[in-house]
Amino acid sequence: MSENWHGINIKGGKNEIKGNTFIFNSTEKAKTVVNYIPYSGTKNFVGRGEELELIHEKLHQENNTVAISAVSGMGGVGKTELAIKYAREHTDDYPGGICWLNVRDANIAAEIIQFVQLKMGLEVPQQDFHGNPLTLIQQVAWCWQNWQPPEGLVLVVLDDVTNLQGFAELIPPNHRFRILMTTRLRDIDTNVEEISLDVLSPEEGLQLLINILGEKRANKLSRHWEEERRSLKAFPKGSNPNNSLEVKDGEIASLRRNDGEKANIDRNDNELSTAKELCKWLGYLPLGIELVGRYIQKKPPHFTLKKMLELLQQQRLEQEAINPQQKGLSTAQRGVLAAFELSWVELSPETQKLAGLLSLFAADIFVWEWVESTAKTLNWDESDVETAIEQLYQRHLVQCLEDDGEYSYKIHPLIREFLKVKLTADGEINEIKQAFTNTFMEIAQIIPDSPTLEFINSVKKAITHLTEITENLLDAVSDENLIWAFVGLARFYNGQGLYTLAEPWYQQCVSAVKSRLGENHPDVATSFNNLAALYYSQGRYEAAEPLYIQALELYKQLLGENHPHVAMSLNNLAALYESQGRYEAAEPLYIQALELNKQLLGENHPHVAMSLNNLALLYYSQGRYEAAEPLYIQALELRKQLLGENHPHVASSLNNLAALYESQGRYEAAEPLYIQALELNKQLLGENHPHVAMSLNNLALLYKSQGRYEAAEPLYIQALELRKQLLGENHPHVAMSLNNLAALYESQGRYEAAEPLYIQALELYKQLLGENHPDVAMSLNNLALLYYSQGRYEAAEPLYIQALELRKQLLGENHPHVATSLNNLAGLYKSQGRYEAAEPLYIQALELCDRVLGTNHPNTVTIRENLEYLRAQMRKNGDNS
Repeated sequence: MSENWHGINIKGGKNEIKGNTFIFNSTEKAKTVVNYIPYSGTKNFVGRGEELELIHEKLHQENNTVAISAVSGMGGVGKTELAIKYAREHTDDYPGGICWLNVRDANIAAEIIQFVQLKMGLEVPQQDFHGNPLTLIQQVAWCWQNWQPPEGLVLVVLDDVTNLQGFAELIPPNHRFRILMTTRLRDIDTNVEEISLDVLSPEEGLQLLINILGEKRANKLSRHWEEERRSLKAFPKGSNPNNSLEVKDGEIASLRRNDGEKANIDRNDNELSTAKELCKWLGYLPLGIELVGRYIQKKPPHFTLKKMLELLQQQRLEQEAINPQQKGLSTAQRGVLAAFELSWVELSPETQKLAGLLSLFAADIFVWEWVESTAKTLNWDESDVETAIEQLYQRHLVQCLEDDGEYSYKIHPLIREFLKVKLTADGEINEIKQAFTNTFMEIAQIIPDSPTLEFINSVKKAITHLTEITENLLDAVSDENLIWAFVGLARFYNGQGLYTLAEPWYQQCVSAVKSRLGENHPDVATSFNNLAALYYSQGRYEAAEPLYIQALELYKQLLGENHPHVAMSLNNLAALYESQGRYEAAEPLYIQALELNKQLLGENHPHVAMSLNNLALLYYSQGRYEAAEPLYIQALELRKQLLGENHPHVASSLNNLAALYESQGRYEAAEPLYIQALELNKQLLGENHPHVAMSLNNLALLYKSQGRYEAAEPLYIQALELRKQLLGENHPHVAMSLNNLAALYESQGRYEAAEPLYIQALELYKQLLGENHPDVAMSLNNLALLYYSQGRYEAAEPLYIQALELRKQLLGENHPHVATSLNNLAGLYKSQGRYEAAEPLYIQALELCDRVLGTNHPNTVTIRENLEYLRAQMRKNGDNS
């Protein structure tokens, strides 16, 4: 090495100075294109086609400025591997060379200078022509100016950028240079085109795992996966492949002989399913999938994917597959914990504390207001909370999701596991957990018994987090809030008619409350009551009754006779008795509940409106319409006044009043109320709800009573299908819908369609309600009516007699349904020519209808006409004789 008179160090080449110009003539080494791309341990690159195209597009925009792009994303998402993949695939597009610099915690200027000296063999001058020291920025400028070869596009990759302080001064002046960065930081600079890199899709994640596994295991998985994908493509979306298979008799034996082969396919099915679960647990993070794949690859053949998944679920991030101790050449070999730790150490202590709080959320989206509420409970500084979300978002530790102008957040599953580990070391962990659970207990407490669709949509994001609390954080819930952890979840599902989803929460509630608070506690009584109410909704009356009785006795014992909870229990037990047709047992309980509610809560209270409605419903069931009407009207007005026009309870009152008017033959008054109730239920509860099914059924019933059969049929069918879907095949309401649809078919003369439905309804009522129930009597009557219409009098008579006796026994002698049975049996005798047996029955029925329904009721008019016709026939026969 020599030093010229200007003080510039020259290394190699034939260099000369003419005037004040330094002329550099490169050496042979410098003339060679330098393509320095680091080795990657990742041999199984999967997907990312769109991202690769986007990088190339952004780096090759038509302008006269230096193109700068950044691939950003969380640790382990594959930023470096993507950049390596791009550089290797596009080497020919950069004839000026590829420069790769790892700049994490490094001086970018120094890295550029070192690259030029070591890779190109150039000696970067330390002084200018006058002997003055050159700054690093000036030396970098010299590097760009003297880059070898002197022509062609150059790709400069800055891997793992942590900040861009002073970077603007280092940008090359010549637009032949294209700069690609990788960074964990979001929105690193306004002048940088950002390409945000997310985790792999489920399909790409599975493909990556298959690629990494050993050849034998991978081939099995890959082959079965391809078969699965081909089978899905072979059928149109929404079709069922199984329904299109035809098996001829001769093929059955050969299919049976292939049982062994089928079992093998099932095992592959399980292996493929486990592979999918494994990728899902890893959150489709390339780093996690690669680590786990390499770990499995080193294991003996009997080591299953199921075993791997179990180990991860038990040991979490401490499992050695994703937390290897040795350091290797690739990013992946550093391990998940190490990858996340790089971002963790950059956070302020306040942000680290809040990040630990975020690990308590379920692996689902959450709303930032919940974080703020919890932080407020903990007396954390608001500005620290704001700073925390900025730091976490910028480093891709949280994702921000936007939906129709509303923002929510999400954490990657493995980052959540990482933050859980950090939280365990926090001295305030118990206080943080308690504050977190309190936030959600406040949400649980505002979920009503009958949530509207709007309310359900407003609170549904909280449900997975409430579930997480009941399953994993129950110890942090206070005694006074314990019941709400379960009740909130149960109400959310129960209010939508999703009884099977609500049941386990009510059952767990009973167990948890008894275990922590003891047998004698008001919350135990409430748990009994809630579970009983669910069973009641499902028509499981025998299971509900003992729970209702236990709740009532416990409330009386703990709270005294005069308490709103006692009134509620009385009302609920009365409702159960009414549904069982035990009207004499129900009435005094309803009256006690009404009086107690008025005494304790005042005349103007929703519980008073409920009691008025329920007592009216009992009177309606007993045929005491005049007593029922004023109570229904009071309940409706009170509900409108207290709850507003748009409330499910108002819809219920409208429906009940309409049913009363229909039973009185006041069809014109009933129809608009039924329609209002149906529209209100749809609006508030959504199309798929038991109350909507009830409204459809009732409106259809009205149309059928008016002879509007074509309007009634689709409503009946909708109601039946909805009830089966929501309540299951075995429910009293399903039996009701079967009965009503059968009655419609009978009225249309479609007897063959009606009979099996009537029989199904009867059997279902007997099975669910027992032999002695008003609905069983109704079913017997209706089936008899069908047989009568078909002229099958011998089959009809015993059913009519059973229905009449059962109605007298259950409803009393003075009930409209008894009049109906008397009329029907009389009609049968008349058709058989047994006029003397028919006449007294018609007379009894007419007297009963005159007394109960009034002389102008359609039923009264019909029976009067039947009696007159009978007497005319008797006179005619007498004259003939």
